[in-house]
Amino acid sequence: MDSLKALLYGILRGIKDSLRGFYLILNYDNEVRRTDKPRQTPTRELTTLGKRRAAQQVAEKKQKQASHRDEPGVLKRFIECCTLNGVVFIISLLIFDYLVLPTLEWILWAVLQESGGSVWSYARPALSTLFSLLWALPLFIISRIINAIWFQDIADSAYRQKQGRPMLMPGTSKPIADMFFSIVIELFFLIQANMLMFLPIVGVGYCLSVVHMALLNALYAFEYKWFNMGWELHKRLSFIEEHWPYFMGFGLPLAIITMYPASTYISGGLFSVLFPIFIISANEAEPVMNTSPKLPWFAMVVKFNNRIFHKSFAVNPP
Repeated sequence: MDSLKALLYGILRGIKDSLRGFYLILNYDNEVRRTDKPRQTPTRELTTLGKRRAAQQVAEKKQKQASHRDEPGVLKRFIECCTLNGVVFIISLLIFDYLVLPTLEWILWAVLQESGGSVWSYARPALSTLFSLLWALPLFIISRIINAIWFQDIADSAYRQKQGRPMLMPGTSKPIADMFFSIVIELFFLIQANMLMFLPIVGVGYCLSVVHMALLNALYAFEYKWFNMGWELHKRLSFIEEHWPYFMGFGLPLAIITMYPASTYISGGLFSVLFPIFIISANEAEPVMNTSPKLPWFAMVVKFNNRIFHKSFAVNPP
């Protein structure tokens, strides 16, 4: 009974922490400006040497404030994500589906009368395909590239504001290799989550797929913070497996929202709009520890990854 309560507590705490970003993201930049204000020191208590040191500290603080002004703020990047993914991308899809296509259908019926229905049965798929090839797909690819840059800006800026200077992995090849294998592992885990939908047991496959997507979303969100802390891939995966109820709860809201739309484009657009909020939440969160036994959620994809690539580049099992 106690273990069940601890498991539920971890899940509910993860959900609560994930939603904190909706409030935190609005106050991030203002809080940094308050903490960057220089402290006033009485000049009459300073010696000549003390005045020089005080002047040097003021200059350093001005330089730090200038760098903060030069780098994009968290809220600014979030607004840009909402504009690109929400206004430009998602709304354009909705306008085409619910305004342009019905209008064209009405025009065909008005002009061709009874034969308009047969013509529309061929015209609608052709128009939808043309719209996808000329607008939706190119914009989706471009937005994914831009989002990757903006997500990194948001994560780095938030980490510096709250945690301080990043402690990156030593060298250059090791971080690149870690990032590459992280992408591969996450891709395999995404495929595994989608394959679970085809389990013949009614409801079980869908629930397992949701749990996998929740854990994957949590990994996406926390990975920026952990990478800046110098955590390697095997440590990141092991930490999620050890405390999976919390991370399942953390990624559950985003998983449910993005799995509901039937359109891949709309689902991807919703993810891009909401994901910066979960980056902020992960940067502030303190995961609940040891609420359940460790489960090897990533063991299969790690083993599959190590078989594909050479042993010298294998990922240590979590």
